[in-house]
Amino acid sequence: MLSTHLEQYFNFKSFRPGQEEIVQAIVNGQDVIALMPTGGGKSLCYQLPALASQKMTIVISPLIALMKDQVDSLKARGLNAVLINSSLDLQEIKSYLKEIADGKTHIVYLAPEGLNNKLLQDLLKKIKIDIIAIDEAHCVSQWGHDFRPQYRLIKNFIDSLPTRPTVTAFTATATPEVREDIIKNLGLVKPQVFVRGFDRPNLKFFVRKNLKKKAREHEVLRLIKSMQGSGIVYALSRKETEKIANFLNAENIKAVAYHAGLLPDERKKVQEKFMENRFKVIVATVAFGMGVDKADIRFVIHSGMPSSMEGYYQEAGRAGRDGEKAYCILLHSGADVGLRHFFIRKSREEMQKQGKNIAEIEKITNAQYDKLEAITNYVENNKCRRDTILSYFSDPDVSRIRQNGGCNNCDVCLNFEWEEIKTKDNKKSPTVFQSLSNTVLESVQMYQEGKTLEQIAKIRSLGVSTILQHLIRWYVEDDGELNIENFVTAEEEKQILKAMSEAEDYTKLSPIKTKLPDNISYEQIRLVMAKIQKIKLW
Repeated sequence: MLSTHLEQYFNFKSFRPGQEEIVQAIVNGQDVIALMPTGGGKSLCYQLPALASQKMTIVISPLIALMKDQVDSLKARGLNAVLINSSLDLQEIKSYLKEIADGKTHIVYLAPEGLNNKLLQDLLKKIKIDIIAIDEAHCVSQWGHDFRPQYRLIKNFIDSLPTRPTVTAFTATATPEVREDIIKNLGLVKPQVFVRGFDRPNLKFFVRKNLKKKAREHEVLRLIKSMQGSGIVYALSRKETEKIANFLNAENIKAVAYHAGLLPDERKKVQEKFMENRFKVIVATVAFGMGVDKADIRFVIHSGMPSSMEGYYQEAGRAGRDGEKAYCILLHSGADVGLRHFFIRKSREEMQKQGKNIAEIEKITNAQYDKLEAITNYVENNKCRRDTILSYFSDPDVSRIRQNGGCNNCDVCLNFEWEEIKTKDNKKSPTVFQSLSNTVLESVQMYQEGKTLEQIAKIRSLGVSTILQHLIRWYVEDDGELNIENFVTAEEEKQILKAMSEAEDYTKLSPIKTKLPDNISYEQIRLVMAKIQKIKLW
């Protein structure tokens, strides 16, 4: 019967893996939590029960643009659905609710903020609601990667209804901890839990690590030139999106930057033009992505390491939603981890300003560090990428991957060898030292000749710390190639970053040094601080 309705309403001959059992559970009146990746067909799982059984369904989603796309898509199929949001006046809302009461539509889309509107609440209570579907359900959990306080309104709304509906929660990304939080915070009753479809065989996963900043930029260019179709490049800051987009345009690749600093109308125009293939590449921060419904994205390149596996897989999952081959490539730099530690530290400070108690702050901060460690392991471990992803999300398909000895569809399983990165004419661009004094340049020249810090200090009758400060200036101000790893080990850097996160003033050396063992020097602290400073965050 469900297959008949599937073809009747959506013109599909068969369900995607995992969809049918979820739909059946909802039709049977069971609460459901379903973890399905971006492109896995979540929306059909709550639309079909509403249409097949003519049950009144409220869909709660955080993005008006996404809801509008889904309503327009349903209407294009000859099916009715309505979107109620803050842009409507009272008469329009009443008109839509009358349509619902008259049985003309069975699907209503709402933003969670709407549940705070008492007038709307009272109007909805007059209608028998059979199903409530919560999309992006990880937003209800403070341990999720995109927590939104408004999602905490949902449970109270459900509890206020005269008759409790079937409640269903959908998310593309949720760890077991977040999953339990979703169940608790939405008040799900004995929910059926489905973890399905995280293995998308058409996606190819590649990681290239420890790139220099300029080399990463050129690798982005090389990869885009080698691939057909349009794609997304994710960058870690607004400044980087602008820089990469300008670089690509200078190389005759149509690209545009997208970030939260753009005005709403500008963001809308950029997204519409990208959907129409007016640009080959959109270079974006994480502000772009949630709700993007472009099926033919052929590649997603991360120019920088995301903060979590959840965030990475959601963003990478924008690729290949049409089922055709697509590439998900993560280009890592040694500075990425330092940047992520900086963000965690800023988040901690913000929570302190908000007056959260220490225990809660510690729990949230530790969870953020755990997520950072997981994505770092994904980058650094020489293990099948797909195995790592499926294991993280507890997808049962991981056993099949292991039985086959890997996925044969990622850089590790393919024993892929990366090409040497070349700049124009295969020549290293000369460094411009206009902002540096001759005193600094003399130290830099000796360092480039291969002399050690001690040798330079002796020749110049200066202290080693002074020479190091010269090199740090060159490194930060003129993008000099100073190998920080030669002076600070990964473990020492981790200790320094942790001490910085705990120090009252992380821009000064002494408060940091007091939290570190004696073997870690002031010079090493300066070097780690320089890595962060180079990304222009201070």
